[in-house]
Amino acid sequence: MGDMTVPFIMLLILTIALVLERKHQEDKIVEIYEDKFEEWKKHSKIEATEKNCKELVGLVFLEDSKIEIQVLDKKVIDKLERKKFTIKV
Repeated sequence: MGDMTVPFIMLLILTIALVLERKHQEDKIVEIYEDKFEEWKKHSKIEATEKNCKELVGLVFLEDSKIEIQVLDKKVIDKLERKKFTIKV
């Protein structure tokens, strides 16, 4: 039993050294990638462009050869009365 103690201790020391070295290398790699990510965030342009989306504000019906506009949003009534609209086919 005494003759296996020295190789076991050497194996234990080697295992601990390899685990610590791996942990050190992993931490170094994570730090490198975090630095690169921070650098990328500085140099990348994030443009938040706001698109003007269409909004449903009314419905148009044809009834007995008369056009009827049913308004869903009361804010548009003024624009309709001032004829501020375009007709698309």
